[in-house]
Amino acid sequence: MNGDEWINGLEWYPPYHKNVKPLYKYIDVSNGQLIEVTIIEKPQNLDKLRSWIEYRKEIGKPLTVFRTYLTAVKKHAIGILMYPDQYPVFITIPDYEVYVKRTWKSRYANMRSLIRYVLTYGGYKLKRKRLKYRAEKFKKTIQTELCTTTS
Repeated sequence: MNGDEWINGLEWYPPYHKNVKPLYKYIDVSNGQLIEVTIIEKPQNLDKLRSWIEYRKEIGKPLTVFRTYLTAVKKHAIGILMYPDQYPVFITIPDYEVYVKRTWKSRYANMRSLIRYVLTYGGYKLKRKRLKYRAEKFKKTIQTELCTTTS
């Protein structure tokens, strides 16, 4: 398993029965500009990911890392989850393919940061291509202001 024995020490979660799909590219936002991020090379091992996980736990930031089995693709995987309102990102073992829940775009703003962290600190080689479009900013309307205020 080429140096990834630490994975066996992770907590085991029941098999994940929801539909997952491979992640080859996604759209990110940088300085108000849309960027297309494509995975061009997978890492040889997950040592960088392990050191990032240990660092995050040292500084007291939330992170849940677990082992599971993806029934949709019939592969064992590591699941990574930062916050409870996100879907996990899965890295299959031993081929290091990245999978996300099929409906992950419904929480796109929350998922972008998790995917960015996992891919960058996991040792994946990424190609970033700046798109011609600006990212739309969330504009607070009167309706959302009324919903957030409590009387």
